[in-house]
Amino acid sequence: MDTKDVIQRFYDGLARKDSSWQDNLAESVAFADASGKLGARGREAFIGSFSGFLRAVDQVQLKQLIVEGTNAAAVVSYDYVNPAGGRLHQEIVSLTIYFDITEFRGFMGR
Repeated sequence: MDTKDVIQRFYDGLARKDSSWQDNLAESVAFADASGKLGARGREAFIGSFSGFLRAVDQVQLKQLIVEGTNAAAVVSYDYVNPAGGRLHQEIVSLTIYFDITEFRGFMGR
């Protein structure tokens, strides 16, 4: 199975809401959000953390997948629903860009 297949199967499992998304997780898998506030290391911790996130997800759609060798980047759409059935508005209310400022400063020659 190549990288594209592994990633596709992961998101297909999420969309089906079955446990197949867990099938290709490495024992050393890591889960984190861009803010650095959430983090889990190891398969069981990842599954626990990610499962909590998935409880708020109604639908998942893999929009775009870019693969170069063993590296991949995915553009994914998640539709969220709260326990009362309310849906997250589909409007942009805020935009934050996360990047490594040290790498950026190095790139800019600072």
